[in-house]
Amino acid sequence: MTNNIARTLQLVSIQHELAMAIGSHLELDKMLAVFMERALHRLSLSDVVILYDLPLINEEAYGEMHSVYSFPKNTTIVEDWLIQKARVVHTEKRTTFLPVEYNADFYYLFWVPDFGVLVFTRRGQSIDKMILDALQPLWVKLATGCIACIDHTSLIEEVEARKNAEHSLIQRSLLDPLTNLPNRKMLNMSLTQAIEESAESGQYGAIFFIDIDRFKVINDSLGHNVGDQVLKFIAKRLLSCLNVGDTLARMGGDEFVLFVTNLSTDLHQATAKAGEVAEKLSGQLAKPLDVQENTLTVSISTGISLFPLKEDAAESPETQCNTLIRNADLAMYRIKRANRNGYSFFSADLQSYSDKRTQVETCLRNAIEKGELELAYQPLMGSSAEIVGAEALLRWNSQTLGRVSPADFIPVAEESGLIIGVGDWVIQQACQTIKLLRASTGFNQNQYISVNVSPRQFNRADFVKDFIGCLRKYEVDSSNIRIEITENVAIGDIDLAVAKMNTLKAYGIDCMLDDFGSGYSSLSYLNTLPLKAIKIDRSFITDIDTSVYHQLIVKAVTDICNYSKLECVAEGVETQAEVEYLAKANLFKAYQGYYFHKPMPETQFLQLIQGNATNHR
Repeated sequence: MTNNIARTLQLVSIQHELAMAIGSHLELDKMLAVFMERALHRLSLSDVVILYDLPLINEEAYGEMHSVYSFPKNTTIVEDWLIQKARVVHTEKRTTFLPVEYNADFYYLFWVPDFGVLVFTRRGQSIDKMILDALQPLWVKLATGCIACIDHTSLIEEVEARKNAEHSLIQRSLLDPLTNLPNRKMLNMSLTQAIEESAESGQYGAIFFIDIDRFKVINDSLGHNVGDQVLKFIAKRLLSCLNVGDTLARMGGDEFVLFVTNLSTDLHQATAKAGEVAEKLSGQLAKPLDVQENTLTVSISTGISLFPLKEDAAESPETQCNTLIRNADLAMYRIKRANRNGYSFFSADLQSYSDKRTQVETCLRNAIEKGELELAYQPLMGSSAEIVGAEALLRWNSQTLGRVSPADFIPVAEESGLIIGVGDWVIQQACQTIKLLRASTGFNQNQYISVNVSPRQFNRADFVKDFIGCLRKYEVDSSNIRIEITENVAIGDIDLAVAKMNTLKAYGIDCMLDDFGSGYSSLSYLNTLPLKAIKIDRSFITDIDTSVYHQLIVKAVTDICNYSKLECVAEGVETQAEVEYLAKANLFKAYQGYYFHKPMPETQFLQLIQGNATNHR
């Protein structure tokens, strides 16, 4: 009884070990190798002969061998036939050669068509048939088109499922599902190898970081389905520009990365060729795209970084890969901030600029808690020299960086998302100032303070609710505060912008369009957006007394505003000649500029308002 139990446990142990060996690899050739290694060890088999390309054997022999899997001892005719076939057909491809003089007792044979496995027992040590029969379900086939063992076809389905799963995993891990281009992971692998080859050959290559200009507008206005189709078209257009050895990958969103190799051994020639590639990419994408009954024209901003990096030659290729992509990204943002639709090469000054931005972002994160932010107020003057309002302007005096220009920290706040918290702080501070003004100076209902609201802040789902809540908290009359927005608020989703502005208007809160004329400045905004006023950018006010062009533009805009019953404010008034021309033309409701007042601290502004109120009683 004990012997039977021991024997059963032995069989279960062998089955389990070999089954685990089979399932330990997704790659089927490794599965077979592990299986045969374990079988030889556990069962003391003497030899294994693996034959490849067995379809070379004639059909009759193939059918005969497929049906044979076990023979009695001393079946010398079958043994001789098998050995002869093994020697004649595939001697050079056998992993273990079986010599003719091998004359062992031949007890068990296992055969797999298309791949082939012959198993022979050690001389004089036959395997118990009970064990062999128990192992039949565990023999596995490596190639395709054949069952692993009689009456166990389900194993084949499992193997094929694993093979499909492996292929799917590879696809998902290395390819972008939308465009079928290499993804970031595969790009890094290919680029790392290219960097190594470039260092050895001395040939320069180049990384192109490509961003689709205003792609968000397409997504928001036409829908994500159209956006996805546009990305597919763009991928095809970019692929058409590639040469042998080039690699194009999608990094995510509307960002693509291309790297080209073997430009030249000369840096200047390589730079010139990289510029030609960038122009070719832009030219290819400039052609109109027809997507779901929409004809679209897109442009790209491209940053370029050459490799190998001489200054970082000691770094590993993997580190250089990350540096190159980051450098190209920085160069892309430079052209993005300039005028879009172009390309820019990475340079050392960009790295310095990037380091500075990183430092600004780090310090800005704690600026509110440290009490480093403050508001300055620049008055808006009426035609009778009375103060009709003021614009609240953010200032930052950093303990680490000193005074930081808004031109330096506002873009960083926008890109990092810090503008949300900073913008909320500005609104709260402005409300507190208005409360002080109403209490101490009789700040009337016709005067207001305007606060600048970024597109990112304005587009928040809770912006209107939070803004109104802040007014109620500080008991601020809605007529005493205005919101200044730029046209970028409307570009993303004009219907959403209109809906929010109408809600604000219902609460008595007016909106002003700031910097009109500095960007795309569509005149349709003046008719579409529920605005109270527009502020004409200082670029059109400067030298208006002598520039006929500026005069024509300003006259045309103010005529439209008068027709639409919009107030006009002139920004950047700085000279006596400008003031005299504007006063004579009588085009504006209010004026703002250094000629009248520079931005001032809250205490000084309170004093100015008190004096102004006294003078105009």
